[in-house]
Amino acid sequence: MSRSVELTFPAHARYLVLARLSVAGIAPVARLDAEQLADLKLAVTEACANVVRHAYPDDTRGEVRLRIVVEETGLVIEVADDGRGMDADGIAGWDPAQLREQGMGLAIVRSVMDDVEIESPPGGGTVVRLHKSLQAAQR
Repeated sequence: MSRSVELTFPAHARYLVLARLSVAGIAPVARLDAEQLADLKLAVTEACANVVRHAYPDDTRGEVRLRIVVEETGLVIEVADDGRGMDADGIAGWDPAQLREQGMGLAIVRSVMDDVEIESPPGGGTVVRLHKSLQAAQR
């Protein structure tokens, strides 16, 4: 049985704490240990911060949509926006060793998650899907 939490908030830095609190809130349900929780908070914060920094032009402020799904074997976390989108195919080939500090967010996310998918839907926006397996021993 899967359980999920969905949250929509303004794409502004002051609301990033809501994303972190959402992850902390599912920790007992997903039986996350302290290290897993810290990694997930980091990944979700970075993914949401990318929306705040890059998705919307300076004169507009859109929303960040966060969805956390707790499944029997792991978590699926989606961070989505309706902003200007990104080159999802180009990002797949990024070499973290050649990125400047500002471009390290997705490299950090990839380092703590089992899988990261990035989609740029035809209508615009971006969906970043994070996957984290949970060990059967925790269940």
